[in-house]
Amino acid sequence: MSLQLPPEAEALNTYRNSLASFAEDCAWTIDQTDRYNPIKKWHNEDYLVYLLNYMKDEFLAAVVKHRRMRATWAMCLTYLHDAMFFEGRFNALVSKKEEDSDDLVRRCKFIYDNIPREKLPIKPKAEYKYCVLSFPEISSIIHGFPQGPDQLRQYTCSRVGCDEFAYWPQARATFVAMKPTIEGGGKICLVSTRWPGFFKEIVEDKIEAARNAT
Repeated sequence: MSLQLPPEAEALNTYRNSLASFAEDCAWTIDQTDRYNPIKKWHNEDYLVYLLNYMKDEFLAAVVKHRRMRATWAMCLTYLHDAMFFEGRFNALVSKKEEDSDDLVRRCKFIYDNIPREKLPIKPKAEYKYCVLSFPEISSIIHGFPQGPDQLRQYTCSRVGCDEFAYWPQARATFVAMKPTIEGGGKICLVSTRWPGFFKEIVEDKIEAARNAT
């Protein structure tokens, strides 16, 4: 005889097991370019489903984004889902400056705060402070960091997500410092608009560091 889960637990289990379903049913984002309707429901276009799963599954994901592609929001969705539904996660969101990293963390918080209650009646409690969104009940955390080779050395990260990576002055040194994340079983996601330099070398698999990381 199989046990029937309560609807609240069933919803939690469904969204835990499917990032794409969580995004489609539960996620809202902000479009700062839309003056009149900036808050928008997420809709899973085919490329976004592929992008979400790519960011979730690949040990080293490098995404060349374009205007209106929503790649940064996809990364935040992926990292929120991982920290919110799984125990003991330490997910780092890294940007060029600390305040930009906090913006990424606040994007995660925005998605969390606007999850429709009718879709997910119960969810882990979240606590926010500058550059940190934590889930104390399950010992998971999303932490924002600025670029730099010394920022992540003391941490064991489950995931490291980097936004506008191509424009970082210390991109190469930061990447080398986060390589132990992959070697320990974690995942790295690099997102940026196109720009010549170290990010392009990673995307085109033209550097030894990128080949060894995979």
